[in-house]
Amino acid sequence: MFKSFSSGFLGFHDRSLADDVPLAVKYGYEGINIEIKQEAAAYYTSEFNELLGKNKLIPGGFVLPVEFRKSQEIFEEDLGELRFYCEFAKKTGNTRCMTNIIPYSDTLDFNSNFKLHKERLTRIAKVLEEYGIRFGLEFIGHAECRKGKAHEFIYNLDGITELLDAIGTSNLAYMLDIYHWETAGQVFDDFKKIPGGEWVVMVHINDASRGRTLEEQIDLERELPGATGVLRIEEFMKGLQKLNFDGPVMVEPFSKSLMAMPFEDAVKAAKTSMDKVWPK
Repeated sequence: MFKSFSSGFLGFHDRSLADDVPLAVKYGYEGINIEIKQEAAAYYTSEFNELLGKNKLIPGGFVLPVEFRKSQEIFEEDLGELRFYCEFAKKTGNTRCMTNIIPYSDTLDFNSNFKLHKERLTRIAKVLEEYGIRFGLEFIGHAECRKGKAHEFIYNLDGITELLDAIGTSNLAYMLDIYHWETAGQVFDDFKKIPGGEWVVMVHINDASRGRTLEEQIDLERELPGATGVLRIEEFMKGLQKLNFDGPVMVEPFSKSLMAMPFEDAVKAAKTSMDKVWPK
């Protein structure tokens, strides 16, 4: 696995790749994740490859540029554009894509929601598969997110596994976030349910808030990895090592104090936190 950088996952949006790359290099990140719509509009593939190549950065991948949760019309429109982004991704070595699964619905019961996800994500996965792009699905584990909703949906490892099996394409995998891993009740032995490192596309690391049980955690209030010790980061990283996971690990803290810093200070703080929890 390698240390990857994303300004968006740190909470700083609408930044340019050209400005982010020098800081990623300065603070010792090995890879960088991209906003594919933004970069495909800004760069020829040769320019993109030159920028990362001369700075010795590994392409970390991208978030799925298809809105599959809303109307059929929106879904079809986005799906029609997916091959354009896949062409860019393939030519620039961005062979990892991820999205998350919202763990509730106010309109669809579990079976109807599962059917919708299976149908739409299968179509997406097949396009990505054509271009050799692996597709990771992330579960959202914390109970607070599901509170008061009409219908619960997938929120843990077993649920995502059921969906992956139902879709069945060869490029499917997990996107793991330690916050959702622990708030969903997953433990170290659950890594045995994952066949190998190739079944994990990307990883997010962070920490949870002090003074709250895992059930009381609030999704968009987190901390830098290892900052509070609420989440068992050492155990989680050992689990990834045991799988021989070889992909990007990013800091995703949703930290108000981090976002209040000057951007470069936030980049440095995130990398320092990652270094402290990285397996020796």
